[in-house]
Amino acid sequence: MFQEFRHIRLQDISDVDYILSPDTSNAPTSLHSPAIDTLTDFTKTKPVTVQESMPIEEALEYMKSQHVRMLFVLDNHDNFAGIVTAADVSGRKVMAFMQRDGVSRDQVQVRHIMLGKLHIRALTYEQIKDAKVGDVMLTLKGSGDQHVVVVDQSTAGVLRIRGVISASDISRRLKIGFEVMYEAKTFAEIEKIVSHGGEL
Repeated sequence: MFQEFRHIRLQDISDVDYILSPDTSNAPTSLHSPAIDTLTDFTKTKPVTVQESMPIEEALEYMKSQHVRMLFVLDNHDNFAGIVTAADVSGRKVMAFMQRDGVSRDQVQVRHIMLGKLHIRALTYEQIKDAKVGDVMLTLKGSGDQHVVVVDQSTAGVLRIRGVISASDISRRLKIGFEVMYEAKTFAEIEKIVSHGGEL
């Protein structure tokens, strides 16, 4: 049965001192770094998705297990239907729906509180390719959102979600609290915050 296989000779590693890790030299460290480096690109990373019929408590637990604060929602045909965030699941939207429809929390599903795709504004992949981190930060600051969806077009002309940029990813790379960005009133103040390690 094992005749078609062969033993591979194991190597001694007593002289090995280093563990390889991903190259982070291109990771953005300033507002002038390429915005595309902050994109969670779905050609390289699998998107975290849920069905719109999932109960919100399950969705919240799933977010925690996947270490994300936003999920892409699929309808019963597995087509993109919208997004739902941790703030949606644990915030006022749930209470409002419960009161309006007279249901208990365990009856609330993702579809009841998600932001449907008709109400989502996005950036295109082409826009991101020519943008800087500072451009995206100002965009997020202006919209008040914690995420921005990025769309592209296939060679066959099909529009699709290419990825997402999150405020928390940007703040991690710049080593500052993103909430501080919302306190800044001008781009100069944002630059000052970044250069002074998160303080105005």
